[in-house]
Parts: sequence; structure tokens; C-alpha cells
Amino acid sequence: MKKGIVMDVNDEYITMLTPDGEFVKAKHMKDSYEIGEEMTFFPINERVSHTSKRSFFQVKKWRYALASSLIAILLLSLFIPFSSSDEVYAYMSIDINPSFEVGLDENLHVVSLEALNDEAKKLEESIPDWKNSTLDSITEKIIQHSKENGYLLDGKQVLITTVVADNHKKKVDQELQQGIEEIKEVYGKEQIAVTSVTSTVETRNAAKEKGISTGKLLIKENKVPKPVEEMKTKPAKEEQNTNYQQENATQQKDINEFKNTHKQRAEDVQEELKEKKEQIRDKVKNNIENSNMPDHIKEKKFEKMDEKWEEKKRKQEERERKQEEKRQEKENNRRGNNGNNNGNNGYHNHNNGNNH
Repeated sequence: MKKGIVMDVNDEYITMLTPDGEFVKAKHMKDSYEIGEEMTFFPINERVSHTSKRSFFQVKKWRYALASSLIAILLLSLFIPFSSSDEVYAYMSIDINPSFEVGLDENLHVVSLEALNDEAKKLEESIPDWKNSTLDSITEKIIQHSKENGYLLDGKQVLITTVVADNHKKKVDQELQQGIEEIKEVYGKEQIAVTSVTSTVETRNAAKEKGISTGKLLIKENKVPKPVEEMKTKPAKEEQNTNYQQENATQQKDINEFKNTHKQRAEDVQEELKEKKEQIRDKVKNNIENSNMPDHIKEKKFEKMDEKWEEKKRKQEERERKQEEKRQEKENNRRGNNGNNNGNNGYHNHNNGNNH
């Protein structure tokens, strides 16, 4: 079996163009075909003759132009920002009482979702649009549906466990941990204790054999720390508060520098992809313009291409706008949280002074 592009169809066979540039006859496998369609096929042990090729180019030259255009349009999809494959980079189990395991690709988009117990299977029906969700989006959906169904009661803990499936990539690992830290920060304001741990492929395999999540296995083995909310600590002294604030400021500065660097890299990549897409679009238009298609068909194809181009551009701008709004909301929440923490620290310092 081979893969190729449909170039011509007749009653006896289909003419296919292979990736090697070879024209091959293929057996009929279904009732109808589209010129330019990519498909797998069973070749007939007979190549298309050179005479047939010349006749094919002369009589149906416009079909080649159309096929070239379709191929170029398919190539456009390769340059869509943040596209992802189905290869799992890391597994993230989320345990409340429902237990889910989420497969994330290198862009931290969801490529798989598995319900690991009966409670999770009931909730899974409420999350039909999980494919390609972001890290924070899928976590939010699972926690929200758990709350609505009475699984996440006051004082109950959410455990997030991550396992990198194969080779670690420092940049992706940093983004993964940063995303989880942001999730913990957001739900901390709602008095929901979110604990995160990392584990290994071996531990995940052992959990799979037992039919439970990696997080549940770590709980059984007493390898999960208690949530910060449950730890009883003595009131900090003024000097300790000052050191904590300085340390927190330094950490925040490092985080901001990382975010700014990452944002700049993303903008550079975005600009490069935009230029490539425009080059491909111009090439497609040029192929159509130089073809033997009637002018009215060319005009229709140009109109359709422009409509699709504008629609993709509009959707990309909408995605960027939503991402910016979300980023701004997180930044505002963080600043508000820091203000509350500073106020609380001042209150504790005042009490400590009264005690003296």
C-alpha cells in the first residue's frame, strides 16, 4: 500500500501522483474521488506511460494547477501556530475523587483524556470538547464539574501529578511547572488546596497495573506532601516576614523575566509563520493565475482563498485577544493577591508588637 494524490479517475483505474513524483495506476477502492485528494492506495504493477503523461498534461493541465493549489493549501495548515501532534510529552493525573489522566503534547495541549474510575467516567460526558484544550482549561473544566457534582467539598484536596513520558525538555518542563503554579495560585484564592508532585514513568506503570492513577499510588505510599493550608505554623517574626517578601520579590522577578523572554520568542515565531503563510498564499495564487482555467473560475478561487485567509486571520486575532485578556486577568489577580498578603503581613507584625 502506498500514499499519493489523486490526479485522474476513469472507469478502469485511478492515476496517482506519489511523493517521489511518479505517476502510478491504482485500483478503485471507493465510489467517488476528489482531484487533489490525498489517500492510500494499492498500485497496479504498471506505471503510466510517457505518452499518457504528455496527453494527460495537455488535456487536463488545469487539474494539475488545481492539485498544486490544494497541496499548497494543505501545507498552510503545517504553519498554523501552536499546532500539535498526538504524541504525548507528559501525563498529568488529576485526583479529587474523580481521577483523570490527561496526556499533554509539547505545546501543553490535551491529546488524550482517560477516566480512571466510575466517578470520572460520569464526569467525562460533561467534557466533550477536551481535545486540544490547554493545560489550565482542562484543569478548570475537571475541577468545575467536580464542584458542581458535589465531589469537591470544603477542605478537600486536589492532587496534580505529572510524569514526563520520555526525554525531558527544559523549556517545556518549565512551562508545565509554571502553568501548574498558576493553577494553584488561582484556586488558592477560592480556598481549594491544590497540591502538585512529579513522578516517574516506572511509578505510572505500576499505578496502571493496579488500575489507579499515579497520584493515588503516591498517596498510598505516603509520598504526597500535605497541602499548605493544613500545615500549622507559628506566627512569623518581623524579620522573617521581611526576608520572605524579599525572596518572593526575587522569585517574581525571575518569573517575569522568563515570561517576557518566552513572549518575545513567541512573537518572533509568530511573525516568521505569518511571512511563510503569505509566501505560500502568493504561490498558490500564482499557480492558479498561470493555469489554463477559465477566468471566471480563477476569480471564484481567488475570492474563496481570500475569504478563507481573512477567516483564519480573524480567528487568529480572536485567539490572541482572548489569550491577552486571560494573561491580563491573571496578572491583575496576582497583584491583588500580593496586596492582600502584604496587608496580612502588616496585621501580623502589629499583633507581634502588641504582644511585646
